Amino acid sequence: MNTAASVTAGIVLVAVMVGGAGCSPGGNPWTVDKVREPEAGDVPFETASKYLWPSENANYVPGPDSLVAHVRTDENHHAYIEVENLRTRKSLRLQTGNSFLPQWSPDGKHIACVVWKSRHQPGELAVASVDSGSIVIDPSARASVATMKWSPDGRGIAVQGPIHLNPCMLLYTVSFPEGKVTVLDTVDVLADYEFSWSPDGQWIAFSQPIKLDNLGEVIVAADLWIAEAGTGRAWTLLETPEWVESNPLWITNEAIQVDRAHSDGSEVGTTRRVIVEISRTR
Repeated sequence: MNTAASVTAGIVLVAVMVGGAGCSPGGNPWTVDKVREPEAGDVPFETASKYLWPSENANYVPGPDSLVAHVRTDENHHAYIEVENLRTRKSLRLQTGNSFLPQWSPDGKHIACVVWKSRHQPGELAVASVDSGSIVIDPSARASVATMKWSPDGRGIAVQGPIHLNPCMLLYTVSFPEGKVTVLDTVDVLADYEFSWSPDGQWIAFSQPIKLDNLGEVIVAADLWIAEAGTGRAWTLLETPEWVESNPLWITNEAIQVDRAHSDGSEVGTTRRVIVEISRTR
């Protein structure tokens, strides 16, 4: 779990953390069946699949076939995204303005990116067509993009980042191609959410920080939550005030890999990895 130092340089972490989702009405439909040690076959879905088009260089991202998305700069030092076919050497500049951090959709037909619109709208999400270069959706959640992930089916994008002009973080989804913004959670502090999509693209597991140390610098308690991507309804899976749960990664639709560390309220101990097996009652 990263604190403000890793998100925005020079920002001091002083706010009290308050979760914004809360348990949805009607009771929790999820049950934790078992928390166990990892086994040899427990490979995270994101690691095993290629739908995220992972790249060591976030501004040079290989896509399907011979395509690659570059970030280049113009004569005014503004960044823009160019899609190049390495086989034909033909290229297309996306019409996204000052933009960077391209991410391919699972089908390779669209690219999500971060667009710098103005000092009042820094680093917002946009999605462009690879065929035409034009913007397909340009939603505004009034928040910058720190991390984004396409759903495995390409029908949504999960995003987390700081709310404009507020010391708060927002976790939300954007449906594709409709562009509907659905808020999953907020916290009153500049600290990264860690999250991942379920293999079926319906659910998002995320770590919600709930307590800081006395200096306001280290997260000393964080719970594991699950949210329905399309509605924003969210529930706790592990409510553990003496533990920090972080880096959730789905194995299957019924199992999530989580890093856990015990905390005494001021210091966090050694992290160990566990598998949380879950089931849905309704």
